[in-house]
Amino acid sequence: MRYSRNRFSSEDRRGLMLFAAGIAVLAALAAVVLQKIHSPEHDYDRQTLCNESLRRQAHNLFIIDVSDAMSAYQKKFLSRHIARLLEASAVNDRFTIFVLDERYSGLSEPVVDLCKPRSAEDVSSLTANRLFVENLYEKRFESPLRGAIADTVSAGDQPISPIYEALSDVAALKRIDPRAQEVNLTLVSDMIQNSGAGSVFNSGPEAIEKLPAIDLRRARTRVLWLNREKYSQYQTPELASSWEDYLASVSRFDQIERIRN
Repeated sequence: MRYSRNRFSSEDRRGLMLFAAGIAVLAALAAVVLQKIHSPEHDYDRQTLCNESLRRQAHNLFIIDVSDAMSAYQKKFLSRHIARLLEASAVNDRFTIFVLDERYSGLSEPVVDLCKPRSAEDVSSLTANRLFVENLYEKRFESPLRGAIADTVSAGDQPISPIYEALSDVAALKRIDPRAQEVNLTLVSDMIQNSGAGSVFNSGPEAIEKLPAIDLRRARTRVLWLNREKYSQYQTPELASSWEDYLASVSRFDQIERIRN
């Protein structure tokens, strides 16, 4: 009994080729999706949203002096300043906010310590669930950050202002992210140092000149100087000059920007 050499017709062979091509395309798409799912960009910490598998361009640290309440204008200025920085920052940049806290005689525990995740605008429907990313960005990053800023700037008066101690704690407690390419440290304060390390009330600018050295050489430091009417006799150009000299000696000092009351 003989069998035909051509068991499949030309149409059958064409159909098989199309089927095989379809399988190949589906396999390729599945590989792409799996690669995306297991790619480093999805490997983030569920608490901090920081991704140790991705590059971190900047670590932005804020130390907010709550020894006196801010004016309405100063609160608005700070919120807008951080919002602009947040908008301009890259994915996986880190934001850490501390307060000058008398309970610690220096730096508090972080009020906020989060990395910027991808926003919904950064993803496509093919590689990510847009709604999930949108909720992650809003609920785990933007909302907590806004709430922490609002709580911080509304804090009441404190009898001491341990500015030097807070700066020293940043170095001593290793609060700077070692993976960040850039470190930006912003001090939001009236700059009236008043603690055991020195008091502007007692010694004027000389109190700053006698502060011990600390190592903040990785950090670019900037001061948002909060003008306070009741301290106008102490917030002198000489005090500003003393702080500029001190910060320039221990860090990469940028500038002092005065914020009106």
